[in-house]
Amino acid sequence: RQRQMCIIDRYQRRVHGIFMILNLGRKIFLKPLVNRSFFGLFKKKLADPLIEVSALENMIKNKEKNLRIVDTCYFMPKDPRDPIAEYQKESIPGAQYFDIDAIADTSIPYPHMMPSNEVFIANMKKMNIRKNDLIVCYDHLGVFSSPRVWFTFTIYGATNVRVLNGGLPAWKKRGNIVEKNGATAKSRQNLDQDTADAYNYSIDKNKIADISFIHKIAPKIVKKELKHCIIDARSADRWAAKVEEPRPGLRKGCVPGSINIFFKEFLSAEGTTMKTVKEIKELADKKGVDINNPITAYCGSGLSACIPLFGLHRIGAKKLSLYDGSWAEYGAVPEPKWNLQNLNKLN
Repeated sequence: RQRQMCIIDRYQRRVHGIFMILNLGRKIFLKPLVNRSFFGLFKKKLADPLIEVSALENMIKNKEKNLRIVDTCYFMPKDPRDPIAEYQKESIPGAQYFDIDAIADTSIPYPHMMPSNEVFIANMKKMNIRKNDLIVCYDHLGVFSSPRVWFTFTIYGATNVRVLNGGLPAWKKRGNIVEKNGATAKSRQNLDQDTADAYNYSIDKNKIADISFIHKIAPKIVKKELKHCIIDARSADRWAAKVEEPRPGLRKGCVPGSINIFFKEFLSAEGTTMKTVKEIKELADKKGVDINNPITAYCGSGLSACIPLFGLHRIGAKKLSLYDGSWAEYGAVPEPKWNLQNLNKLN
């Protein structure tokens, strides 16, 4: 019996030893692999929505499936150039023109407000641009209006939208040819057959802020009761009410509680390309922007505010929204009494 007990004891020790070795192996080998997202290595890494001209050249050369190039040419109100005329004068071959002022809710008396689902879908059918197409947006100034169209496509549910870094100037600088008189929907080549939901666009209303929402959150931000960042993408002088607004009839000032990050601060020194991800992270840290909190951006009309939104999206911000009416709307109505009182205190 004593011998049997010894055998059992030795057996138990061996089993215990095996379990100890297995547990140690799990801690040494398996856990670190899981922590390094070992299984995530098989998942496709999310692509940077900003692409270089060389990448677009390769897409065209390789006849990338379902590639749609979109010219988003737009200029500031005081710029005498006609965007449509500039598009017809020169564009990237195969590019179709996205008219920011026409693909909009024209019933509202503010510039290029986001269109209804019906208006957007009708225009996308006309241009033959489907939700799952590879959409590359560019403009004629480098990076100016293309982030606005990127944001528009994205909030309507497009799944693969890119911005061309440097736009048409960068395209031409590399010696690429341009097209005259623009492209039409007949340039639709190398595209899959339409599916039933090909144009099933639908706006994500959580990505668009209205004036009532801004009035609601501004007091809470000033009182530090809400962690929500409002970014004013206009110049510092406009934000600080030191200069008159370019649009007539608008008062000077800013949304109470907002911080000023001029949209050009997201651009490189020459002002035609985006800063790197590292530089944008440094900018966000410098300005005190926590990308984990909700962020709403506005500008003069809701266009250049999309440059900060695009830049912050590139560094991982997810809770992004655009105050579509921007200062064109906010500066046209009286400041609420609460905000006015607090503005006086701040000044």
